[in-house]
Amino acid sequence: MPDTAGMISQLIDAAVLIGEPKATTKEAALKELLAAAMAAGAFPAKAQKGLQKRLADREAIGSTGLGNSVAVPHVKGDDVAKTTLVLARCRKGIEWQAIDGRPVHLIFLLVSPASEPENHLLCLRWIATLARNADFRRFLVDAKDDGALRDLLREMTAKVGQ
Repeated sequence: MPDTAGMISQLIDAAVLIGEPKATTKEAALKELLAAAMAAGAFPAKAQKGLQKRLADREAIGSTGLGNSVAVPHVKGDDVAKTTLVLARCRKGIEWQAIDGRPVHLIFLLVSPASEPENHLLCLRWIATLARNADFRRFLVDAKDDGALRDLLREMTAKVGQ
């Protein structure tokens, strides 16, 4: 049984935070966030194209826009060294074909090793729990900087008992 609290704590500590992405489309946002994960050491450059295709294929099957202005694109890959979270806060919003038809303001990109499907699912469950909290979503959108974003992740995780 993995140490869920420890794993989530490490994920938060190492998370890449993007206060306002340059991207204005879903496709550009996926590329920008994936590039940020690569820059953080999640996977080598040679793996980026394949992971990008998997993300695009996943979106073609069904949008990862959960509604309530949250999207959770996620991908696993053989070349991924460690589970990595990239959180982007888009104040202007990005059209994501979300389930509720509204633009997305919070994007949680999760990139995981293919060899760790259980950890990938645990992280997705944690993100979904956070994303259901309306106050948390509002505080993230209003956070003044990356430090405040990370503090909110830690605070909410402690509250939900992870």
